[in-house]
Amino acid sequence: MNSQERVMAVLNGRPVDRVPNFDIFMTFGPHFIGETLSHYYLDHRVMVEANLALLQEFELDIVQTISDPYREGADFGLKVRFPEDSLPLR
Repeated sequence: MNSQERVMAVLNGRPVDRVPNFDIFMTFGPHFIGETLSHYYLDHRVMVEANLALLQEFELDIVQTISDPYREGADFGLKVRFPEDSLPLR
């Protein structure tokens, strides 16, 4: 089964070859590709690269484009600090 078939089967109550992998990696993602958290939060290209690398390595069935609500808040004007390799701070 491919990922779409697997997810749709689960949603429709049909048997699957394995449980779909929906793991959320967030802070692990940038470190996995040798990047810092601040680059992951502030540069969409780093987020894409990390998520695609995780997709291949861990056989994920979905690709998530989430990081932290502060990222979106900052885009709307919230005053947020993004330390080099730590979680965002308000």
